[in-house]
Amino acid sequence: MTATTLALLLRSSSPDGEEEEEEQVHVLTKIGPDFGGGTLLEFYRRAGASTQLVLEDDTSRTSMAVLPVFKDGKRGCFVNLACNDGFEVDELLTQLDDNIPLMEQQPPRAFLFGYPHLLPKMQGVALRNMLASVRQKLSNNGVRSMVIGVDLNGVDGSDKEAAKAALFPALGEIDILHLNEDEVAVLSFTTSDENNDIHPEYGIRETILHQITYFHDRGCAVVLLSLGSKGSFISITPHGERLQNLSSTQIPCSAMKDWIPGTQVCVPAFKISGEVNANGAGDALFAGFCLAASSWMATKQRDEWRVTPHVAGTFASLVAWQRCDTKTRDGLGMKSADALMDMIKCGNLPEALMC
Repeated sequence: MTATTLALLLRSSSPDGEEEEEEQVHVLTKIGPDFGGGTLLEFYRRAGASTQLVLEDDTSRTSMAVLPVFKDGKRGCFVNLACNDGFEVDELLTQLDDNIPLMEQQPPRAFLFGYPHLLPKMQGVALRNMLASVRQKLSNNGVRSMVIGVDLNGVDGSDKEAAKAALFPALGEIDILHLNEDEVAVLSFTTSDENNDIHPEYGIRETILHQITYFHDRGCAVVLLSLGSKGSFISITPHGERLQNLSSTQIPCSAMKDWIPGTQVCVPAFKISGEVNANGAGDALFAGFCLAASSWMATKQRDEWRVTPHVAGTFASLVAWQRCDTKTRDGLGMKSADALMDMIKCGNLPEALMC
């Protein structure tokens, strides 16, 4: 969902109203030679994403997930990992190496990696080393700045230690970490009864704030916490040098370098007037936030207009707002990224949900 959301947002229109063919989002995943794989490729292509980097494994099947939605609104996740079970770091890095000319033509602004807990070969130290190698390759050894984002899913609460081991060694390589309250609880070092007070300003549990502090202390620059209909919570590392590391030697960095260390903000979700389909809402939030943080460079920002954490979070909420509306979720009538940012600049925002 992240790739398709980004591709739909970045579709631009030529003066005669025809959509341009340039592909700005490249998908790197692994599929099998089956109906699921073919459907996934078509799904990406319809949205306008490039599938040139997709790997096909003739010996396995495409991973399949079933997401039941329960009466209380919560969801389950039943997964057959299939080819994801054997997806190796070397395969991913080799695919990047084989397509360096493509990367040079379109220098990437961000590398967004999804669901390490559902990729057994890309966890822990292997995940850390993979992200470090990707940064080196795609930033041309630091000549360009590039944001690395990691989105969590499939964080298994039945084995909390394994869940932590899959992520924690890689935190220092993650610029933006996206997760929800349930996933924080699995990754937490505290019990559910320990310091469970609600923070008076942010409206979330103190234990969540303590865990986010741990993520920052281990090197993660920004934490984006999904709160469902309550919106999102954004936390910036208090360690200023970590933000400065997002800079580059020759090309202007993303807006994140200028964010104030220690900033924490809440951003509301927006009310949807029509029929709601919240499937993929978290992916859309993550996609929107990473796009705003990585693509509105300092050189594009006037003195009176800055992409602050609150602006990036509001942009992300607008992206999720469109994605959750059945009228616009598949691209028809969806506003472009520039149009959404203009809504923020003009203060022309939908009604916020009050929880």
